[in-house]
Amino acid sequence: MQKFLIPLTLFFVISCAPEQSADPNIELVREEYESYFNDFVARDFDAIASHFQVPTMNRTASPAAVLSTQDEVSAFFESMPIQDGYSYSLMDRIGIYRLADSVYYVDLDFTRYNTSDEILFEGRTLYFFGNETGAWKMFTAAPVQRDD
Repeated sequence: MQKFLIPLTLFFVISCAPEQSADPNIELVREEYESYFNDFVARDFDAIASHFQVPTMNRTASPAAVLSTQDEVSAFFESMPIQDGYSYSLMDRIGIYRLADSVYYVDLDFTRYNTSDEILFEGRTLYFFGNETGAWKMFTAAPVQRDD
């Protein structure tokens, strides 16, 4: 009887497990976002701008900024106030979701650190992506309340 239950239980667990996404766009959006994130940590402002379609809206500033060119996006990030002593950021949680055929969003919890590995800031931002140009690019970013 036990020999029968183990395979049956294993089959049940596997069949009830969530399926891996068959949506290839989720991986493409993830790759684009992770490239942006690495450029942000490196403070490479021109590279950061390359991840945005323009015009783009950034709601991390108050008031929200509408940026019409890649140069404006680069200048925005170069002048963006960031915590004193900032050294690097880590992704704490990332989720990528489809809103429509050509719109996805990244829901990210992140933490910023100083050179002593002390936490400077914990945040959450939603990044919206479209592929009007044939490549997945951000068109808006908005901070939201972190669920911690």
